[in-house]
Amino acid sequence: MLRKNPQSYFDKNYTKESEEKIDIRKENIRNKIGWKSNLHGSLEIENFKSKSINLERLKLTQLKIINCSQVTEIKLSGLIKLERLVVSKCSRLTNLEIVNCTQLTEFGLSELIKLKSLFVSGCPKLTKLDISHNELNELTELDVNNLIELNCSNTSIKKLSLNQCPDIVKLNCSNNKKLINLDISNCSKLEYLDCSNSNLTSLDVSNCPNIKEIITPPKFSDKVISKKEIFKNILIIGCTGSGKSTLANVLAGDENFEESGNGVSKTETFQKINFEWKGVKYRVIDTTGFDHTRLSKNKILSRIKEGISSVPEGINQILLVVGKNFTDERRMQKR
Repeated sequence: MLRKNPQSYFDKNYTKESEEKIDIRKENIRNKIGWKSNLHGSLEIENFKSKSINLERLKLTQLKIINCSQVTEIKLSGLIKLERLVVSKCSRLTNLEIVNCTQLTEFGLSELIKLKSLFVSGCPKLTKLDISHNELNELTELDVNNLIELNCSNTSIKKLSLNQCPDIVKLNCSNNKKLINLDISNCSKLEYLDCSNSNLTSLDVSNCPNIKEIITPPKFSDKVISKKEIFKNILIIGCTGSGKSTLANVLAGDENFEESGNGVSKTETFQKINFEWKGVKYRVIDTTGFDHTRLSKNKILSRIKEGISSVPEGINQILLVVGKNFTDERRMQKR
């Protein structure tokens, strides 16, 4: 295998002013410099004007993305040798996605004042994440897995899902005025939780037998759910606009779930609702549509997994809603 120096390859093929998009994949490298070639080593992307950066299946060990003032989206996937990542001073970055970087242990974020969505999946060695003092005041959406410790205090997170962090021991989400509901019922190893100085209206800590300390807002104890009721769980999956959410409403006798009619799923994460029929308690879990046009495939699959993981007691029934748009071509794609 030809080991190409990442920095020399990058400096030769990309210019700071003219690149609309930086897109480097293993396939591109092989087409340019040889079938068995790849980039091995460290890479620094600094002061570029590109609006998006996409790096896939490279052998980078260290990566720095610094002061790229125009970039709004960064996607890093399959960087299986990456150990250290720094993203800093990217003032317009709104979406950061890191997937299957299996050796990643160090992750530094700073001065990302517009970052709204952080998605980290398939990084088993990244067990601790602290984003509390990184000027991430606009961060509203955090998707992570495999963590043991998480500090996301002093952010603006609206949605926090830890269903794929069953081994988490310590969680600090204090000083967050936009986090309303927190369900950590799948975190059976959790010992410490700080959600003080927040506007939480509901906190589910059922199935958390090891919890030793909970710090909550004043007069909040009556809103803490500590014992899980027994439900029969119904999981609904299908394409965007196929009628998933409508079916969930019909089953539950409710109108909480909104159906999409324009190819963009209204269910950006999973939704749950409980109902009772003939003396039996049921729970409907409505998941993100397969073809959500605003989310990547990795995010869609992760959020469907979140819905499944949110009921650790198990799924009783799965309903696949295909709808009129589920063509033969789409059936083959799903396979």
